[in-house]
Amino acid sequence: MFLCTTITGLICLACIDVELTYGQLLLLNLGAFLVLFTLSGLCFATSCFFDRSKRSMAVGGGLSIFALVAAMLGLFGSPVIPSIIRLTSLNFFNYVSVISLFDAVSIIDLATTFIWKMTILLIIGIIGYIAGSVRFVKKDLPL
Repeated sequence: MFLCTTITGLICLACIDVELTYGQLLLLNLGAFLVLFTLSGLCFATSCFFDRSKRSMAVGGGLSIFALVAAMLGLFGSPVIPSIIRLTSLNFFNYVSVISLFDAVSIIDLATTFIWKMTILLIIGIIGYIAGSVRFVKKDLPL
């Protein structure tokens, strides 16, 4: 999915005149992929740790939904929203979700803070898949 999105984005970027470079577009797509990789690693780990699908879906899906809702709530506390409707107390949610580690502003501004954030996303995803795999191998499947 991300490969198709990246190829389509590169083709479209060649056709229009914007300030976005090819490198920035590739980094934005890589960051979006790493967020999905992290969430899928967490969901995989929870599905391997629980015997009942209702528990694994509740915890894994709950983590994913929480990340999405926290990112949306954090948006209303960020400086991007006009001050007339901004709720600064909601800015707290910008720091409690794995989605907040995807720093598109840093990529577009050509800063380097996105590197360590993407590294953390990659590490969390790998840990999720490894922990899930180790647990699954040792799991006694109720057949």
